[in-house]
Amino acid sequence: MSTVEHCSRCDAYCCRHVAMQVDKPVSKADYDKLRWFLLHENIWVSIDLEGDWILEFRTPCRNIDKDNRCAEYLNRPKLCSDYPSENELCERQTDDLSYTHIFKNAAELEIYLDSLHIDWRYKTPKSKKCGTP
Repeated sequence: MSTVEHCSRCDAYCCRHVAMQVDKPVSKADYDKLRWFLLHENIWVSIDLEGDWILEFRTPCRNIDKDNRCAEYLNRPKLCSDYPSENELCERQTDDLSYTHIFKNAAELEIYLDSLHIDWRYKTPKSKKCGTP
């Protein structure tokens, strides 16, 4: 099946998120930054099959029309026209998971870090309350 035929039956899944690789966390500051991301709506973090850490924004492209087609197809970014590349499959063309771990909120990441006995927590004074000097 050609890419055009496959895409004509799709729900535009690849157009409903933006993903970018981030540095593998190695410090409390790195883990805290990932937690901060995950405290926001529609942001996920995953670890892919190669061990790379991926930050994913679950937000649709503004150009998806009601039929799940690109309203700016002829003027779409090169990244879109090149997808999927020769060495990758569309996410809808495979049942294989592209990640080993996925975290949809800070609690899931914290459980994972604790399971690996990673010292990720900053120590905070017990008496300090939000908004107090």
